[in-house]
Amino acid sequence: MTATPAILTYTLREWASGAVLVVAYLASSQLAAVYGGAPVIFHIATAVSISVLFFNGLRLWWMVWLAALITGYFMSARPTELVFIPIGETLVAVIAASTLARLSLDPIFRKFRDMLSLIVTVFAVSSIPPSIHYITDYLSHQYYGATLPVAGLWSSGYAAAACTLLIVTPFLLRWSGKRRFGRNLREIGELVGVFGVLVALNYLIFYEQVVRVAGISLVYFLLIPLFWIALRLRPRFVTLAFLVTGGMAVHSALAHVQTPERLFATEGFLIVLTVIFYVIVSLEEERRLHANLMRQQLATLENAVARISSESKAKNDFIAVLAHELRNPLAPVVSGIDLMKLKKDRDPEELETLNVMEDRMHMVRRLLDDLLDISRITENKLRVKDEAVDLDTTIRHAILSTEHYRKERHQTLVYKGTNEPLIVAGDSARLEQMVSNLLTNASKYSDPGGHVTVKLTRTGEQARIDIKDNGIGIDPSLLESVSTPFHQIESGKRSIKGLGIGLALVRSFVEMHGGTVEARSAGKGEGSEFAVTLPLANDADLAEEGAAAPATSKRVKRRKVLIVDDNDSAASGIGRLLEIQGHEALYAYDGEQALELAAAKSPDIILLDLDLPDMDGYQVAAKLHAREYKGRLIALTGLSTADAKTKGVAAGFEQYLLKPVGVEELKRALTARVAK
Repeated sequence: MTATPAILTYTLREWASGAVLVVAYLASSQLAAVYGGAPVIFHIATAVSISVLFFNGLRLWWMVWLAALITGYFMSARPTELVFIPIGETLVAVIAASTLARLSLDPIFRKFRDMLSLIVTVFAVSSIPPSIHYITDYLSHQYYGATLPVAGLWSSGYAAAACTLLIVTPFLLRWSGKRRFGRNLREIGELVGVFGVLVALNYLIFYEQVVRVAGISLVYFLLIPLFWIALRLRPRFVTLAFLVTGGMAVHSALAHVQTPERLFATEGFLIVLTVIFYVIVSLEEERRLHANLMRQQLATLENAVARISSESKAKNDFIAVLAHELRNPLAPVVSGIDLMKLKKDRDPEELETLNVMEDRMHMVRRLLDDLLDISRITENKLRVKDEAVDLDTTIRHAILSTEHYRKERHQTLVYKGTNEPLIVAGDSARLEQMVSNLLTNASKYSDPGGHVTVKLTRTGEQARIDIKDNGIGIDPSLLESVSTPFHQIESGKRSIKGLGIGLALVRSFVEMHGGTVEARSAGKGEGSEFAVTLPLANDADLAEEGAAAPATSKRVKRRKVLIVDDNDSAASGIGRLLEIQGHEALYAYDGEQALELAAAKSPDIILLDLDLPDMDGYQVAAKLHAREYKGRLIALTGLSTADAKTKGVAAGFEQYLLKPVGVEELKRALTARVAK
């Protein structure tokens, strides 16, 4: 098989770009000739070549060289100019476009980093054209006897290149980066008004040479519409504003003044002004980006809180209904057991069976009470009494009420009280329930024949209850989670059944009484100890406990993600979220641009909006599959209908994300593949 010539692989768009380059160079050269060969106009073509290579790739470099060569030929350039100037033009375009591509420049200029990259790149490559002209003039002097250029001409050439590239290149990049935009009638009126003022001021300053009005320099008045455009109308119209201002200023300097000094001063003024306002607009755009991101995250957080609140309420309602409903069938069972125990002439075996049944019913009732208490605490409906409670009496009652647990497991308990009464202000029933839960927990997680120690002491103005067992112990890394509702610690070989709410209630009851509870363990198999401290009756009010530290997020694999959305605020918010996670974000604002970027950049993942201005997301997906796109497609849309999701599956979307989407949803979508 014969290989296809490389030149035949160019697309129609690329050939059209080459034609644009030729036209741009010829037109700018003709226009520059009208004004005495002013390089400030010729460099318009240089800006066009940078934009063409940035959007279409560096393989079109030879088209820049050819366009500059054709222009030189038709302009009857000297032989040295025909050799060196096309090389210089190609170097400027290739270096600038490749640098901006390597820096992942976003042509929408939403961030200060992007604008700064462009400014620095322009200042760097602007040194090439005057250097090339210096070389050609020097060589021409050698062969034709021309006068060597003075050093000031290099500075003049540099200013001309920098001025033109700073004004024209951002304009071409920004307006080509997102071609479509919408404005309502009020916004159109604002545009017409502010640009009308700008044109009028430019005319007075540059054409009529009006210097002052009421003793104030007219240049200061020029800043007013420029600030308005920068802060209100975004980077797109800032670039247009400087194209208008620069065009009028340069035309005035060339057509009316005809002095190099005046042109040089005008170019310097425009360079300073553009840099200042490019920095201002990029900082303002970055502020907008962060504000949009914050609003999106806030909306996501509010939705999550509302969803959690709804789910929590549903769970608590279910628990409350369940607990109440279970009490009805249990009531006759408890009554039946009591009646059977009242009958005389029961043999020891029957009596023992009834006692076991009674103990189990007490356990069930206790579990129901715990469930209801958890539900009430979650909804902040549980209230405790404020009465004098003797802790010694409370502990003894709790020991008696849990005696059957230890009897079954042949466990022993030793209680060490104090010689003085320790009185706290609180609810005796809740305090007894708290101690009972700790004793039950110690018995449950200790082996048969185990040993439990209970100790009551006074430390200053606080009472302290220590409950220690020699059971299976707790891994020190898990101590913080032992009080989480419906959570149980892994117990190794043994599997302890339960709801996991006993210790959660202990912590809640202790905190309601202004105290603290602490769990300690040397590790698995080393037993555990719970220490409860409660303020004595005359102590100060309790202190609130601090919030828990947020969990750190996992770092995920870096991916190149193309975001396709005609709403650039929404796209930038998603992009910022992705960048925060370490991914590279690319942007497209319609279907055609998405197809072009997918072919040029080969993104790993495409987040595709279904509602685009030129074609819908399903059509874009179909065309991507037809072009054998190998990455992943994820729908990112506000359409939540079942029909839209069904069509999405048929179009080849792996996942379907609903706006607004938060960082956790994005993380899950990017790391988890969905089976097709």
